[in-house]
Amino acid sequence: AVVSTQSTGVKVQDKTFYGEGSTPKIAKGLAAQDALSYFKTPGCDDVIPVCNTFEEMTKMEEVKNHQEMKGTSGSGKKKGRKPANPTFKRQQVKESAAPHIPPPPVLVNFQLLKQKYVGQNNEGELLQTFNPAGTGKRTCVLIVQGHVFKGDGTTDKIARDVAAKEAIVYFEKNPPQFVQKIRVKNKREPVYDREDPTDYVNLLFCKAWKFAVELTKDHNPVYARKQNLAFVLKIYGPDQNIDNAEVVAMASGAKVISPEYMSQDGFAVNDCGGEALCIRAYRRYLVNQLTSLSKGYKDTIFRRNPFGRIMMKEGYKFVFVTNCSPMGDCKNFDAQFYNAIRDKGVFNVRNDASEPKTDFLKKPVKNKPGPKFEFNPSKCGMLHQYRRMTFDHVPDQCVVPDPDITPYLSPIAAPSAKLALRNVVGFQGALLSTIIDNVYFTEFYVGRAFDETAMKRALFGRLQGAKLPEGMSVKTPEIHRLTWKPSRMADKTTVYAFAWCEGCTLDVIRADIGSVVEMIKPTDVADIGDDMMRAYDSREIKSAAPSQFCSYNYYEAFTDLLKSLNKPVESYVKTKKSAAAYQAGKQAVYTAFEQKGLGKWPKRTVLPNY
Repeated sequence: AVVSTQSTGVKVQDKTFYGEGSTPKIAKGLAAQDALSYFKTPGCDDVIPVCNTFEEMTKMEEVKNHQEMKGTSGSGKKKGRKPANPTFKRQQVKESAAPHIPPPPVLVNFQLLKQKYVGQNNEGELLQTFNPAGTGKRTCVLIVQGHVFKGDGTTDKIARDVAAKEAIVYFEKNPPQFVQKIRVKNKREPVYDREDPTDYVNLLFCKAWKFAVELTKDHNPVYARKQNLAFVLKIYGPDQNIDNAEVVAMASGAKVISPEYMSQDGFAVNDCGGEALCIRAYRRYLVNQLTSLSKGYKDTIFRRNPFGRIMMKEGYKFVFVTNCSPMGDCKNFDAQFYNAIRDKGVFNVRNDASEPKTDFLKKPVKNKPGPKFEFNPSKCGMLHQYRRMTFDHVPDQCVVPDPDITPYLSPIAAPSAKLALRNVVGFQGALLSTIIDNVYFTEFYVGRAFDETAMKRALFGRLQGAKLPEGMSVKTPEIHRLTWKPSRMADKTTVYAFAWCEGCTLDVIRADIGSVVEMIKPTDVADIGDDMMRAYDSREIKSAAPSQFCSYNYYEAFTDLLKSLNKPVESYVKTKKSAAAYQAGKQAVYTAFEQKGLGKWPKRTVLPNY
């Protein structure tokens, strides 16, 4: 193929440089290269600015040579052959050769002037006029608080912004009579940086919250939601010193087991509410501490008196912290919810146990307040009971049982009632009461939905005056309100709960079956199909392991403790019945509720048999 050549010259400062190439542009670039090399020569007196034109010309020449070798140049291309597509290099050359368009100027001076020196109601007396200032220009005159400022620009807005800048500079040096105070909207500071060192109550919860966040940071947030979160803190030494507080048990959850998954062997956790799980974890902590004592360890909260009885060391106390009022009578608005489902037609529970209507249970429209119902004082103090999880569309609630709604309730008492019971018989449980004295919480710290009257009535007020066995009384712990709220509190509940205590690992429990399931790590979620995800979201999981906080595993740890203390080992049922004082206190509390007209304690449908 015959390739034509082009020749051209470049004249720079009375000197002419020539170049040859396949196109006039390439020839001109080569001539420019000779000119650049001349002016860069040492000793040359002539000076000329250096540019990057040669690099662009070199790229163009490479593209041209490539096209000539493929037979796509003007005179050498074959008939019937389509031109080659532009290569990436050619496109890159075109993009780099495009002229740079500067961004439009940001006009903020006039807004700043109005905000600081004029005000929203024109307190600064602003006047503005626009006049032509010649061909292609505009001028603006601003009169601010009696001072005149002038600015020119290609448009009215630019001219006004120039005048406003002059006004701002002048007023900064000579402050006028009117100056508006500007509120600076800073980004909200992290909650941890706003801790009040003198606010011991909230600082205690803040320490516990940090502990929970650190313990669950490696778990999927779906499994580690902390809406209903409860702690037991050990305090040793003087009060009002946050360094003396330590978390020894923790749990989170807001659901109860489905009745069909209750078991006689104790492998399932029936109540996965935050308070109930936390007390389970606390009892396991006490067993671990007693085991340490039996092995001769001194770093434990227990000691033996001269007669050999196990007692708690002096100076220790335990407090209970929860971020929400326990469900039941502690929440004085539960009666409102009960009125809603009975009188307002939220859903219709039929006596024939047929499917309830759910048309009224749809989520409310956003930005609209929910329905309000009058508070019914007749329900105050009544025993509440969990609704069964057959109503998936309704969050777990505790309602006052009536005959027509009893078939739809789970045989689990509300957390408020359980706490009231344990303020009489102790939080250590029946098994440990055969070894140690009763253990009580001296203080309760409660977060949202706090009502002091309802809390005192639920935890101890409704049992005062009851006939109790000798040596037992209703404890009246101090109740404090938490006002500090974490910035990332979960906004909804989950079917998963977690529990932990000192000496044990963290358990993540599937609440509706009461067992630990194989967890999905966050990195593995993308590799799991939809069918498997639906299986994890359903209640048909059969391959689940018992939690270390279930009754069976707790009893196994307790029997190991009995063996280390050289005490006889009986079955779970016989050991619980052997705690005569504890059982008598329970029956007295059940009788007190019934005699006061507050309802009957729910009976368990599945009794333990191991």
